Amino acid sequence: MESRPSRIECSELSKQTEPKNPGRVFHTERVAPRDAAESVTEQLAHGGSGDDGVIDETYDSRVKIGEALEGSARAIGDKPVERSDAAAIRVAEASALGGDAERGAIPGGVAERAQAAVATNARAVRDEEKVTMTDVLTWEATMKLPTGKAVTSEVAAAAAEAEAANDPQAKTNPRGVSAALDMAAKHNSEHEPAA
Repeated sequence: MESRPSRIECSELSKQTEPKNPGRVFHTERVAPRDAAESVTEQLAHGGSGDDGVIDETYDSRVKIGEALEGSARAIGDKPVERSDAAAIRVAEASALGGDAERGAIPGGVAERAQAAVATNARAVRDEEKVTMTDVLTWEATMKLPTGKAVTSEVAAAAAEAEAANDPQAKTNPRGVSAALDMAAKHNSEHEPAA
């Protein structure tokens, strides 16, 4: 059996500049590399399409309540849901609906799910059996909440009050739900849309 070479030497470079297949046309253009964040920001400012060159000044860059809740899940990670978290989520959900926490939750919504997680976690024997913030808030927060309501300082303050009132040490988690809402409210106040 003949052995195959481990490497094939090519002594001559291809001189073909144009494709020989007339059915395909390639248009190439050299461009400088761009920062990915700059590209995404520019696309968002153009309403998702960079083709028309018109900037959409009406694009709402404020952080919505569902987005802030998802952000808190990413910050907290695999922390089990506690009563204080569920209380802050309940206030946030009620605010997204345009009411207060006493008015009620969305059936099957994130507040109801967080409350069920608290009950499950109280019965859990091992930490692996506990329901985490990520389990409750990841994609469902923006899917189940009305998307138009931006986080305000009032929403963040009400969530912080509810979180502290339901915490055994009467404190808020510095990376918790109310902290994420507070950060979103600060962002929104700094980036108020032009009237």
